[in-house]
Amino acid sequence: MNAADMIPSRRALRVWLRHLVQYRSFYVAEWAGNFGEHALYLLAFGYGLGRLVPSLNGISYAQFIGPGLVVSIAMWTSTFESTYGAYNRMRIQKTYEAMMSAPLSLGDIVFGDLLWCGTRAIVGATLMMIVLGLFGLIGSPWALAVMPIIFLVGLMFGSLGLVSAGIAPSFSFFSFHFSLVVMPMFFFAETFFPLKGLPEGLRLFSQMLPLTHAVKIVRGLIIYGRVDDFLFHLFVLAGCTLGFMVCATVSVSRRMTS
Repeated sequence: MNAADMIPSRRALRVWLRHLVQYRSFYVAEWAGNFGEHALYLLAFGYGLGRLVPSLNGISYAQFIGPGLVVSIAMWTSTFESTYGAYNRMRIQKTYEAMMSAPLSLGDIVFGDLLWCGTRAIVGATLMMIVLGLFGLIGSPWALAVMPIIFLVGLMFGSLGLVSAGIAPSFSFFSFHFSLVVMPMFFFAETFFPLKGLPEGLRLFSQMLPLTHAVKIVRGLIIYGRVDDFLFHLFVLAGCTLGFMVCATVSVSRRMTS
């Protein structure tokens, strides 16, 4: 497979549309379940655990973790889609092979999958934003501006998931992906507690996680309507996303040509 086949074109939108048509058959049940799950997360952590936590920089604990949950849900949604979902399409259903028999390049297929991961991230994050709004935890109209950041998060973790899907020998392999990639970011990306409460070494580790930069942007926009060092955080997030997208394309290419 030559390098030209790994470059996506606008035909990737056809792949995205295929996923959308399939999604229409079960989205109502998924949205209902996700909406209830998001509310439980906020009630359990924000208002349950929050009773034991003093205000953080003048905001309640529920306000603090709300934006972190928005980003985390985007991460989880896109990761499940790009690991279990992509592996199923790649190895079980042979959907990738069928697509490659159509006038689609591998780059179109990978990028179409990643566009879908970004879309799923936006859907999950939007449901969480609605929950935050119902609980009165959105402090700025700039909260609507988080969606492009959420889309980047979906692309980034979709790419990481596709890297794993490209090398996974079975579904069981994804336990390593969630344990080594997703869970550390979920716990140490300033989702549940501020970085200043961590030991120096762990704080440096947290600052190296791309999800930390997404959380800082989203928290700033939802609560304050501004983000300190916005361009730096955006640069790190965009750079990691582009790098992981290249890795995803290479990983899937090797799997499909092996």
